[in-house]
Amino acid sequence: MTQETSKILGIIALTLTIVFFALGMYFPMLSTHTQIIGKFGYKEITILKSVQMFFEGKEYLLAIVILLFTFLMPIVEFTALLVRIFRNNTNRFLQYLDKWNMLDVFLVALLLLNFKMHSNILIMQLKAGTTFIALSVIFRILTITLLNHSKITNR
Repeated sequence: MTQETSKILGIIALTLTIVFFALGMYFPMLSTHTQIIGKFGYKEITILKSVQMFFEGKEYLLAIVILLFTFLMPIVEFTALLVRIFRNNTNRFLQYLDKWNMLDVFLVALLLLNFKMHSNILIMQLKAGTTFIALSVIFRILTITLLNHSKITNR
């Protein structure tokens, strides 16, 4: 694969990454169903809504960790990848960001949310937002792989 082909595929993969990330932020990542003595409850939760729930519950550390690592850090990574593609260079900061994987942090966020909403009568279902975030992570990894291949073939 040529350097130019890797770069074009990297741009396509990065575009898909950003689109899937935006969809993952918009659509709910899970829904909850509860039933207590004939009363039913239903709630759909997005990543940003979970942050809001933790802030309202005075769980500031959890809210900040989820906000930082599942929302702000990916935006910084996308910006760094755009710089990497269009300036065709990588500095130490960008290489350090490549080591972060949103999937690990996303799974931790899901587990934290699940444990904070513990109940014997609570049923949780994963929704479309979870799929979009997972696709975003996969295409981000593909983008980095393509850009690294482009860098190797450039030497």
